[in-house]
Amino acid sequence: MLTQMKTGNLLEMVREPNNEHDDCAIALHFNNQKIGYIPAEQNEMLSRLMDAAVTELLAEITHLEPAAAAWENVCVAVYVLKKDDEVPTQAEYLTELDTPHYYTLKQRDDKIIRIAQKEKRILDGDDFYEALVENSKTDEVYDLIHNDIGSPQAMEDIVNESLLVVNRKKLPADLQADKLIQAFEEGMVELDNSFNENGYVVAEINRIAELSARIKKFLPVKDKKGEVFWEVVFKG
Repeated sequence: MLTQMKTGNLLEMVREPNNEHDDCAIALHFNNQKIGYIPAEQNEMLSRLMDAAVTELLAEITHLEPAAAAWENVCVAVYVLKKDDEVPTQAEYLTELDTPHYYTLKQRDDKIIRIAQKEKRILDGDDFYEALVENSKTDEVYDLIHNDIGSPQAMEDIVNESLLVVNRKKLPADLQADKLIQAFEEGMVELDNSFNENGYVVAEINRIAELSARIKKFLPVKDKKGEVFWEVVFKG
């Protein structure tokens, strides 16, 4: 079904007031087949508008990401049809579409989850690079990126593909109790089945950026299938 979709395709919005899980449920249909729902945290007002038939709503596919998890494959914008093309100044922000950021990616047989702190979230590799530099007290981080990784663009690609890892068994003693570990345990995926040596975990990139002054090197490590990950090694 995903291969048949294109950006700009229209989806049918179907109210499901008797849905056993959510009485505000709005299903999305493509070619007469249900492909999912409007997220529950965003459907209450839309469902009320549909029930009251106050205005006509239009759902359009704005982004497609086949590599993401099933619930992130399709990004949809819901429009309100107006006879008058003019939008009030205070509502102009409603006409702007933001590029979605995908937090759940599929990395071969392991689902790799990227979690982000609620404050100062790092959304992509470009943000991560800037945060590394900002939190570094010296120019050493530039040498790390260019000598270990190769270039800022290569670093961005590594972050965007969720290839930064940390080995918890190799962390300095003072970081063993750091919130770095807590972040891992609350949501990060352990890669014990991917490496011959246990202890590897997908890096929580927000905390890694905060600790940029403590980073000793970025070390390439291969998993059992030959996939190259990048281990963040800290100074003792």
